[in-house]
Amino acid sequence: MRAAKSDVEWAVYGNLDYGASHDVSAGIEEWSILRKHLQQCGFTSMDSCVELGCGAGRLTAALAQDFATVHALDISPDRIVRARTTISCGHVMFYQLREPRIPLEDGVADLCISAHVLQHTSDDHVVDIYLREMRRVLRAGGYLLVHVPVIGAHGMTGNLGEIVRRRCKEIVKRPVLFVTRNLMRMGLRRLPWKIDEYRVVSFVELSARLREIGFAQIELRILSWSGGHGYVFAQAAVNERQGP
Repeated sequence: MRAAKSDVEWAVYGNLDYGASHDVSAGIEEWSILRKHLQQCGFTSMDSCVELGCGAGRLTAALAQDFATVHALDISPDRIVRARTTISCGHVMFYQLREPRIPLEDGVADLCISAHVLQHTSDDHVVDIYLREMRRVLRAGGYLLVHVPVIGAHGMTGNLGEIVRRRCKEIVKRPVLFVTRNLMRMGLRRLPWKIDEYRVVSFVELSARLREIGFAQIELRILSWSGGHGYVFAQAAVNERQGP
């Protein structure tokens, strides 16, 4: 397994506290909406939860109110330290990731959740590994819930002019990201700009990948929270061998 190229900037941004939300009340609000939609999908068991990309603990604190055990994962040791100061519950366990591997046994989680994370991961192969890892640690019948930017959410209309502007921005960002990551690898931290990966996801492609991995009942829901966000709900297939 390999780390994502984008890990380098988020390790640095975690240290600088860029992009970190400490608004626990916002996390409680978001989770209350997501929980209702999960229940509509048939989700009932709240024994064990895995959160990929816990950050400073904004959503983790809300999950800890409902789940008997929460496994909170992040690539940034600084974010984990901040999350520990926010959440003192003994049933929340934190893990620093140095590779896209969830350090848990197979079939132990009722829910795997990742919010506002995967769109910042550069490498498609690494995203695939994370999705497969979440399927691996889910019990049969458990649920996956991931936030992803899609057309129709985040104010995106999908019209031609908007797409062209976004593509042009991506082309310009690519060399700047390359330089930024190399400067960070050299030890520079406080750069005069902040730039990170941000990708819009095709639900058609994502749902096909999830089915291949071993998920069923895959749904896209664009929810009203914070101006409209896209969330994918999927159930770990029952009586079906999970993908490699």
